Amino acid sequence: MIGHTIKTLLIFSILVLCFGGTVFCQNRTADIKYQLAQSYERSGDFESAAKLYEDIFAKDSTNMIVFDALRRSYIQLKRYDDGVALINRILRFHPNDIGILSELGSIYVLKSDLKTANAVWERAISFDPKQEGTYRMIAGAMVQSRMFDSAIVVYRRARTVLGDQNLFGFDIAYLYSITLNYADATKEYVNLLQQNPAQLGLIQSQIASYTGRTDALNAAIAVVEDATKSSPDNLSCHQLLSWLYMEGKHYDRAYTVYKYLDAKTHAGGHELYNFAVRALKEQAFTAATEAFRDVITLYPNIDIAGPVKFGYAQTLEGTEDESDTLKLFGDANPFPALPASGSKPRYDDAIAAYHAVIKEFPTTEVAARSLLRIAVIQQEKLFDFDGARSSLETIVKTYRQYPQLVTEGTLRLGNVSIALNDLAMAGTQFQSVAGTGQPITVEQQHAVFYLAELDYFQLHFNDALAKLKPLTANPASDAANDAIALQIFIQENRQPNDSALSAFTGAELLRRQRKFSDALDRLQHVEQQFPATSIIDDAFIMTGDIQTQLGRYNEAIATYDSLIRKFPESISIDRTLMKMAQVYHLGLNNSAKAIELYQKLLEKYPNSIYANEARKRTRILRGDTI
Repeated sequence: MIGHTIKTLLIFSILVLCFGGTVFCQNRTADIKYQLAQSYERSGDFESAAKLYEDIFAKDSTNMIVFDALRRSYIQLKRYDDGVALINRILRFHPNDIGILSELGSIYVLKSDLKTANAVWERAISFDPKQEGTYRMIAGAMVQSRMFDSAIVVYRRARTVLGDQNLFGFDIAYLYSITLNYADATKEYVNLLQQNPAQLGLIQSQIASYTGRTDALNAAIAVVEDATKSSPDNLSCHQLLSWLYMEGKHYDRAYTVYKYLDAKTHAGGHELYNFAVRALKEQAFTAATEAFRDVITLYPNIDIAGPVKFGYAQTLEGTEDESDTLKLFGDANPFPALPASGSKPRYDDAIAAYHAVIKEFPTTEVAARSLLRIAVIQQEKLFDFDGARSSLETIVKTYRQYPQLVTEGTLRLGNVSIALNDLAMAGTQFQSVAGTGQPITVEQQHAVFYLAELDYFQLHFNDALAKLKPLTANPASDAANDAIALQIFIQENRQPNDSALSAFTGAELLRRQRKFSDALDRLQHVEQQFPATSIIDDAFIMTGDIQTQLGRYNEAIATYDSLIRKFPESISIDRTLMKMAQVYHLGLNNSAKAIELYQKLLEKYPNSIYANEARKRTRILRGDTI
């Protein structure tokens, strides 16, 4: 009896092992097929993928992962009828699955059978109409099928059924915006803001996605204006309106709202100051000046009086400044507006305002910043290098408690020393910032670049390249672009005796020191003695730039034109065309010739980095609406 039992158990064990091995083998085979099918799908071979998925699904029709993979393959192959049959097969096991029904509706859309698609989606909603997730799933399927209006209808229907008019606010607003219904999109965002003012920043970022369009911005402004009128005490709506006005550069209207907010929130001038700072940043100098002046007048004891008065001085400086944003001719603007008869010299009011800040707040950081701004004006606008040196030396000696400003002042002092031809002093200043180790900080990186540039001016080209090497090896360095440009220039223009490069470098140093006549003589020597060298086109460009700086605009045009004719393959032709157009426009007041040159640049160099600016300036000169 015992022997018979053991025999029976042995047979049963063998059968289990055999059966189990078969199942294991089957599962292993399915796994291999599935992995292979995935590989085909990733590579875009959907036909092969579908065949394998079909084979696996035929053996295991309850596997939802394989089902979804097969559904994807059918859609890619546009086998929509097979997709419908596949989903209906699964629905026999899950007849009330809203997710599967939503996918079925989407396939009917692909079949262009919208009537059936909508019927399927209605069926899905009917299974669980009291759940928010139901509507989100169906609307999501509609969005995926690019049926945006239908999705909006579903979301709004959910609000009615569920009794919550605030549901799906961000979803509906987004759908309105992509269907170009900017007014209704903004209404949704305003409703969300009224429910939760803390969402102002998020809502601004959402609205910003369409305020780049004039029609969209105007629609948004109109909606928010109505909201502020109907809810005058809702400050979040006023904040949104002020932001929209600023986006549209309606600074006068924005300032009116900021005044209202300042009064309502008892901000004591801080809201006005915030407006002034942003207006200044956006170079809306008239509006910024008015705002800073109002804060100074209305709130003389404000706790940020120093920054307010410093900001006011900055607006006066900005009003005078007409810098060339493309830096085509370097830092100095070669087309300064002439002061009106009997008016004060340029920057007098700004400098006086900065001095007033220094006098009233003598030991503060804002005083040091004011003195630094005075030095910048003296150096870059008035070319009063002695005055700039005096101001910078005062910063370095008097405001050591502000090391960042001292460092900035020291670097600038080094460059002023170059302009004054005191190259030894310049090296001392730069070295004090650079230190002796690797250039780590932004200031150290710039200092090392200036030291390399100093070597370049002193014709120590090998030393210059050695100093540039660690900067060019680190593309993330703040000085990397300048370092790479100088490195390439030196390497491309070196010859056995470096005579052409040395002559050109001497001219560049003279230009930096504003010894223009001497620089032109040196450049003429370069053009005569080294006409076949690669540096000759750079010599022509610098000659034209100096002539422009001297107001000799017709000579500059002739020089630039010679470059274009003699060196048509030069990589600087597009930049030269931009310069010529600027000279015609701002120097010679010849808009027609400026437009002609901008168009020539666009035709010959459509991929130039100056193309967008040339296109913009052409529209401005023509008087087109931008």
